[in-house]
Amino acid sequence: MKGKAGMQALSVLLAVMLAGAVMVSVVSADVKKCVVGDVVDEATLIERSSSLIREYRTNADAEKAIAAEIQKLPRVSYLAGWSEDDAERVKHVYAQAKEFEEQKIGDRSLTQKDGRMWIDEYNYRGINGFVHPGGMEVSSSGTNCQYLTSHLGQPIGGNPCWIEVGVAKFSETFGGDPDEFVIYTTDSTLPEKDQFEPHGSFTNGNQDFNFEIYVSSVQDPEGYPYMILWGGQVIRTGHVPFTRGNPDENHEYFATNSSFTPVSTAYFWDSYLYNDQVAVWWNDNLPEETHGQGLSPVMVDMYVPWWSQAYRIDSWIP
Repeated sequence: MKGKAGMQALSVLLAVMLAGAVMVSVVSADVKKCVVGDVVDEATLIERSSSLIREYRTNADAEKAIAAEIQKLPRVSYLAGWSEDDAERVKHVYAQAKEFEEQKIGDRSLTQKDGRMWIDEYNYRGINGFVHPGGMEVSSSGTNCQYLTSHLGQPIGGNPCWIEVGVAKFSETFGGDPDEFVIYTTDSTLPEKDQFEPHGSFTNGNQDFNFEIYVSSVQDPEGYPYMILWGGQVIRTGHVPFTRGNPDENHEYFATNSSFTPVSTAYFWDSYLYNDQVAVWWNDNLPEETHGQGLSPVMVDMYVPWWSQAYRIDSWIP
């Protein structure tokens, strides 16, 4: 989900190009701003890369090869144990939630609060990180639904344009299961009926999940190919009209009449960003903005743990 326009794109395609000689901290001249930060070591890039990227990363023409392979992949893939019937069921729940949201926001009886971190400079083509959902508690009488999600995008022609991957929770108000965490993606460039896609679910949120958004720099008539991964598996592909944008990691809460109920801590951590020649850890060496701290009822805490090179951003409702 995305409650606000102006997402930030990311440069994920470069994991394929990093063969060791590209471990520098300056990006190509067509990027708006140079990125200076803590460069991600090649071993980490290889470890987190998809099998497709690992296969082509040492090719002299790796970007073109990967873009071609992305276009051969299915537009939507499901995780193990998930079916089209499951997807349709959750799409129906999501549609009910969206209809409820539009109605209630109109009469001001639904409130959205966010805890988020983003970079506003359209300088990135990819993001790779971990998300820890925690409880993401929902109830029909309080916090109705939540989205813990990472975005990449930018306005095109004055209109917000983004892709995203994350975890959703829906209360029984919308026909959801309060114990079900849904893994989903969204592509705002598609017709509304095709934007949201669920790919799987789980019941234990006290674990870490790796996600990745990868946008190619190779343009074809449909745009720039992208792929979205969850746990190393490609779950969605498509095209977007941008190759760089703004990264965003966001926890969105929705409640009726501002009656939010307590929600345990969820967080993002160990994220790094890509641009044309480097991958850099998302820490205090990069520009960032946050939203949520001190804005009741959402609390946000952002810090770099001693065991990490990147931010951990916590969000919760006390």
